[in-house]
Amino acid sequence: MRLTRIMSSGRGWAALGLGMLVLILGCLPALAQTKKAPSPTNEVSLSQALSMALDYSPNIKQTLAELDRAASQQKEAFTYFLPSFSTSYGWQKTQDPPQFRTGAAKVVVNEDDIYQWSTGFKQPLFTGMRISSQYELAKLGVNLAEVNLFLAYLDVALKVKEQYFLYLRYIKGVKVSQEAVSQLEAQLKVSRDFYEVGIIPVNDVLKTEVRLSDAKQRLVSSKNDRALSRARLNRLLGLAVERKLRVKDILKSYPVEVDFQKFRLVARAERPELKAVDLQLKQADQSITKAKSGYYPEVNLRASYDFTSNDATLGDSEYNDATNWTITTQLDWAFWEWGRTAHQTSQQRADKRRLEAVKQQVEDEVDLQVKEATLFLREAQRNIVTSTTGVKQAEENYRVTFERYREQLTTNTELLDAQLLLAQARNNYYNALATFNIAEARLQRAMGRGLARVGYKKPQPDTSVWP
Repeated sequence: MRLTRIMSSGRGWAALGLGMLVLILGCLPALAQTKKAPSPTNEVSLSQALSMALDYSPNIKQTLAELDRAASQQKEAFTYFLPSFSTSYGWQKTQDPPQFRTGAAKVVVNEDDIYQWSTGFKQPLFTGMRISSQYELAKLGVNLAEVNLFLAYLDVALKVKEQYFLYLRYIKGVKVSQEAVSQLEAQLKVSRDFYEVGIIPVNDVLKTEVRLSDAKQRLVSSKNDRALSRARLNRLLGLAVERKLRVKDILKSYPVEVDFQKFRLVARAERPELKAVDLQLKQADQSITKAKSGYYPEVNLRASYDFTSNDATLGDSEYNDATNWTITTQLDWAFWEWGRTAHQTSQQRADKRRLEAVKQQVEDEVDLQVKEATLFLREAQRNIVTSTTGVKQAEENYRVTFERYREQLTTNTELLDAQLLLAQARNNYYNALATFNIAEARLQRAMGRGLARVGYKKPQPDTSVWP
């Protein structure tokens, strides 16, 4: 029997689908495993740190999922261009069998049980640009997801660069604190020798001991800052926060031409935030077109093939033809809905005006960020020059003062001041270096750049079923 064979075939497909579901569920634990960053054994360069962070970043994984979602939405939107197929099986029971009168006689024209199985398809012919605009919306959604992914890459790269240079700065800070402790310990030894022979009073020894105690506390604080900075960098790289990490020392300066107008033009052309707003404006245009589709009629082509019988097995029937087919072209037009389509179109136009204002705001913010990064970079370059000179002068001042103190040509207080000036000069120098590198990274981010070290490539979604 026809229906029995169909139901048997349906059970076979159901069994196959259940088997596939079990297979997929069994693979889920493996698919859910998070990719871990490789454990570094040697010094980690900035390029390696960027690659590790971009591979690990949960934020990037979320954005990649959004890209996959947008690609699936585009594929779904394309299916509305294609015909849709459907089937249905129904049973109708009436109180009395259908009949009509011929004079005084009643003629039965059907039975009280009617079974019908219908298979057909529907092909949209014209929808007032609703389907095409919906597809363009989904296509722009993929482009927008790609821009957001690039934006996520830029943000993660900037965070890694900032933390990388801060970690190097804190490493230098520990070194400066250790040198300060060593200098004060040497000074304390000389002071005690002078005190024992009665050259200096005990107050000079006590002052040196107090300054040494303060330097040791600063050393502990510097080590704590270094450990905290390392933990933050480890978290960005996908490593355990307590893990030891050695990084390559690239804390140095290099010439950078500071040209605000040039940087501003690059930012206006390359900032992903501006590209995202432009895509949203294009989506707004498509949303207006989609809303205006309500002004037009909708034309569809329908076809069906029907089996009708008084038997559940769809066998031969005394009153009905066993099979029948129909083809219909149908036009539907809601020409009066109390201005509903006009209001929907007005809403989308208002949203476009909002996005135009957002674009102006983003452009202003981009200009401000570029200006701020340019000023910070110029300031850091100047501070490096002055701090470099300051370190040389402070080192020479300490050397001369220490030698004079050993010959008792100067006081202990002047030597303590010289040591403090040297530590401050070194800290200022390393601060200027770190500020310069971070300012340069922020300037690159303000221009929509900063991934040259990792060779970023635009993702290529699956287009196998796209037109």
